[in-house]
Amino acid sequence: MQLYNLDEDEIMSFGDGENDEEMLSHSKIGVAMGNSSEKLKAIADFITATNDDNGIFKAIEYYNLI
Repeated sequence: MQLYNLDEDEIMSFGDGENDEEMLSHSKIGVAMGNSSEKLKAIADFITATNDDNGIFKAIEYYNLI
């Protein structure tokens, strides 16, 4: 964010592990993949399908970004 001078309101992040908690919490939209831990799903703004089931595509489609 600092490198590109972005604000948290301009960030959408995707994660599937507990190591992604901080990233999701500092994003306007934090997306947990379908295979994520329950702890990550609990803090996510949106839960999508797994990577194997086009989860990223489905999430950005849901938010009308494509």
